[in-house]
Amino acid sequence: RNPPPTLLHPEKWCRGFNHFISQCLIKDFEKRPSVTHLLEHPFIKQVHGKDMSLQKQLAELIQEQQQQGSIAKTRHERIHTRRPYHVDGADKYSLDDDLVNLEVLDEDTIIHQLQKRYADLQIYTYVGDILIALNPFQNLSIYSPQFSKLYHGVKRSSNPPHIFASADAAYQSMVTFSKDQCIIISGESGAGKTESAHLIVQHLTFLGKANNRALREKILQVNPLVEAFGNACTAINDNSSRFGKYLEMMFTPTGAVMGAKISEYLLEKSRVIKQAVGEKNFHIFYYIYAGLYHQKKLSEYRLPDKKPPRYIDNETGRVMHDIVTKDSYGRQFEAIQHCFRIIGFTDEEVYSVYRILTGILNTGNIEFAAISSQHQTDKSEVPNPEALDNAAALLSIGSEELQEALTSHCVVTRGETIIRTNTVDKAADVRDAMSKALYGRLFSWIVNRINTLLQPDKNICNAENGMNVGILDIFGFENFARNSFEQLCINIANEQIQFYFNQHIFALEQMEYQSEGIDATTVEYDDNRPLLDMFLQKPMGLLSLLDEESRFPQATDLTLVDKFEDNLRCKYFWRPKGAELSFGIQHYAGKVLYDASAFLEKNRDTLPAENKLLQQLFSSPLTKTGNLAQARARVTAASRSLPPQLSAGRIKVDTMEVMRHPEETTNMKRQTMASYFR
Repeated sequence: RNPPPTLLHPEKWCRGFNHFISQCLIKDFEKRPSVTHLLEHPFIKQVHGKDMSLQKQLAELIQEQQQQGSIAKTRHERIHTRRPYHVDGADKYSLDDDLVNLEVLDEDTIIHQLQKRYADLQIYTYVGDILIALNPFQNLSIYSPQFSKLYHGVKRSSNPPHIFASADAAYQSMVTFSKDQCIIISGESGAGKTESAHLIVQHLTFLGKANNRALREKILQVNPLVEAFGNACTAINDNSSRFGKYLEMMFTPTGAVMGAKISEYLLEKSRVIKQAVGEKNFHIFYYIYAGLYHQKKLSEYRLPDKKPPRYIDNETGRVMHDIVTKDSYGRQFEAIQHCFRIIGFTDEEVYSVYRILTGILNTGNIEFAAISSQHQTDKSEVPNPEALDNAAALLSIGSEELQEALTSHCVVTRGETIIRTNTVDKAADVRDAMSKALYGRLFSWIVNRINTLLQPDKNICNAENGMNVGILDIFGFENFARNSFEQLCINIANEQIQFYFNQHIFALEQMEYQSEGIDATTVEYDDNRPLLDMFLQKPMGLLSLLDEESRFPQATDLTLVDKFEDNLRCKYFWRPKGAELSFGIQHYAGKVLYDASAFLEKNRDTLPAENKLLQQLFSSPLTKTGNLAQARARVTAASRSLPPQLSAGRIKVDTMEVMRHPEETTNMKRQTMASYFR
């Protein structure tokens, strides 16, 4: 047809056009060309100013192709899985996928709908912006890279509900609107929150693909490492989070992952020294014991191979048998070593961590006996020095110093220092307080070290210029046969999350309707603000009353419950008859009965403030939430590593010029668990 010289050869023209379109459709923000680059594309440059002639000839070309019958059919791919997770074509989305589409929205209808979907292993269901995830208690093959690709930058209605879709929505909103995002995971203990957090991190890491594969690997190792130290087996959950965790994944302005930061709150330190019947200590103690046993290193870390240390012994008498025979403990120990290595901990740092953990186990075995003398009846000593010597050696301190620290304390009056002896019970309390504090500070140090190793590379992008997606995974609502101070804290935290949900789903939405003049029926919902006030307000809230009673040396758990009853006169609080140390709370999730035994002791969480040795062991300041302050320090070359260097006979504290942490509290003398918690 003698095409005019301005038109490209049809095949070359189509190839150029296809290449241009493929460039426009790249989903990876790091690799997608900018508009400026696209305008420089050879196809655009060659067709510039020839729109009309090209349009006409393109129409003729299409007509010619149709006559020849060579129109290419689009191929629809299907992902095959072993389960009824239908991912095949345009009819993937069902009205049942979102409960908002139900005509009747009452509890029975919602439960029936969820149960019907659960029977088909459809564990995810939307309610508007919220994703309901039901724990399947089995491994489902719906988290592979194929599924990650499926939930990448597509409309939510394109696929069945999935946790990857929630992660993708947060990621796309962050990149599109240049705004930080937050994913909150809420639910009762054992509902699957921790596993859901893992899956969100997995998908965000996939979406934020950076060229730095090592960084992606490090981020994926963070949760398993922190959970080994912060999770434990409870009566209803084999892998229960015993702390609150907020993980921030940091991205460049174009959406590439560049770092991560983890914050930890309210570790249940009391678990280190005592566990309820049917429960266990933190996972790491069993992992390290099994690992050292199989490496034949128990004697190096002063651990017995027959009778387990007191802190991990239990009523079954099977602890050592499980440590020796359970393959899972050994495998987990290897996995933890792998995590340390991948994230970037040095061998020396890991060795220090093991020494502190085994030092804590040996500390728990120190026993005291009373000494009666002519002048004193309240003096104690350590009759068998083996555990004392073991703990002192592992913590790199002198045995005599440690014994003195545990069996005596200083009182300063009118400028005069008087050394007083501790009774057997008081010495045991100091021993346990030291073990809890050591573990809590070790946990905080590990978290701070992870943050140092995963902070963004300033050469790539400054953290201030980036954006983040935060993932909140806290301990779930708990109601056991016996509920103590730990359950109260956990359940107040869940009340706060419930309030946050109510604010965002109801209150703020309705305010927006009103501000836009939209006539909408006001939705009635249970506002738990009055209950939160009962817990948190000053000076007459439950936590304030607890702190006030904790300051009186003569106070008992009974006087505490009396004080609650006298002051908390509202429908949410009651005191059952015939149970002196019990009180009940009407939570949003139901009634819970609490046993106030040891409430005051757990809240005080005290270490002898005047003890020189313990001051040295615990010299770094804490933040307002009770964590080890991450020193913003100018580190000298000699002090690259942050933990105390465990050397012969003495703890060397790193030589740092430490600046005050912005969250650091200046009043450390009277801090309580309740004040940290608030």
